[in-house]
Amino acid sequence: SPREGGSSQVRVRTGTGGSRDGSGAKAPGRWRTSPPQVTTKEHDFGLGAPVSEAEKYQNTLQLEQEVRNQDKFISALKLQIEDLKQTNHGLEEYVRKLLDSKEVVSSQVDDLTSHNEHLCKELIKIDQLAEQLEKEKNFVVDTASKELEEAKIELICQQNNIIVLEDTIKRLRSIILETEKAQNKSPSRLDSFVKTLEADRDYYKSEAQNLRKMIRSRSKSPRRPSPSSRGTNCDVELLKTTRDREELKCMLEKYERHLAEIQGNVKVLTSERDKTFLLYEQAQEEIARLRREMMKNCKSPKSTTAHAILRRVETERDVAFTDLRRMTTERDSLRERLKIAQETAFNEKAHLEQRIEELECTVHNLDDERMEQMSNMTLMKETITTVEKEMKSLARKAMDTESELGRQKAENNSLR
Repeated sequence: SPREGGSSQVRVRTGTGGSRDGSGAKAPGRWRTSPPQVTTKEHDFGLGAPVSEAEKYQNTLQLEQEVRNQDKFISALKLQIEDLKQTNHGLEEYVRKLLDSKEVVSSQVDDLTSHNEHLCKELIKIDQLAEQLEKEKNFVVDTASKELEEAKIELICQQNNIIVLEDTIKRLRSIILETEKAQNKSPSRLDSFVKTLEADRDYYKSEAQNLRKMIRSRSKSPRRPSPSSRGTNCDVELLKTTRDREELKCMLEKYERHLAEIQGNVKVLTSERDKTFLLYEQAQEEIARLRREMMKNCKSPKSTTAHAILRRVETERDVAFTDLRRMTTERDSLRERLKIAQETAFNEKAHLEQRIEELECTVHNLDDERMEQMSNMTLMKETITTVEKEMKSLARKAMDTESELGRQKAENNSLR
């Protein structure tokens, strides 16, 4: 509506650029701009002319259509932005999971690295133990060689003793033959032979007692309970028990040979006793014959000489009878001593055989322990190989995970 006294009118700018008042006429003076301003480029430049209402309506519809299109485009862009946000959120979750898995893999790699270092240290210790076992084995072999040399020397000494005993037996036989010829017994030599046999028996008995004490002291010696020391002393104990078994077998063979020698000596003494009895019976027959001849020739002038001979023969007979009784007593004593020696030897033999069986069982047990240690070492080496393979595979997985993580980060950065 127009205002008087120089007041301004409302200016409506159409699509063609024309301005009118309420009745369509131009109004001079000041103009106030209304909010809905619709102008055209020609009006802005002052070139256009007023357009019709149809054109205005057409332009308005076009603008509304463009606004709706822009709204649709904006809605589509918003949907794309929401999708991109969701994708970004999913990628962030995936990246976080990859980081967590990377930390887990890193911790596993660290654990496997520490475990591998521990296994390497154990392998180094096992190698050191193997070297120590080899050194101890060489030391034991050298010691066994020295002891074998000493045993050979001892065997030579025993053989010399056996030769001396054989010479003694030969001398005894020669003495017995001389006594048969001279009909004069020598009990002192027999006593010396018996004393020699007793001394040999005491010597072997003391050797058996010393060997028994040595076996007991070795069986009572403490053992270290650790598996490493057990694996270390396995070959040493095996060699010691094998050497003890061989020594016990040698000692048993010596006892058997000595017992056979004693039995042979007893047989010789028994045969000599039988010969002495035969000689005694022959002497008695000769005395009886001489007595009968003397009774027949008692009136002859040679009776005095015959009586003297008879007295001398009777005296010799009494001496021979006394010697025979003494030898019988000594024989019985020797038989008792031989019986006691045989029982002692049998007991020692049984004890030594039992000890040999125990040592053989110990040898088998030590062999089993050694095989178990070897199998444990093999299993440990296989475990180390498996762990190294697992570490390599985990390292490859970690590298793949890091590359995947870098790629996902690059994609995330590109999307942002």
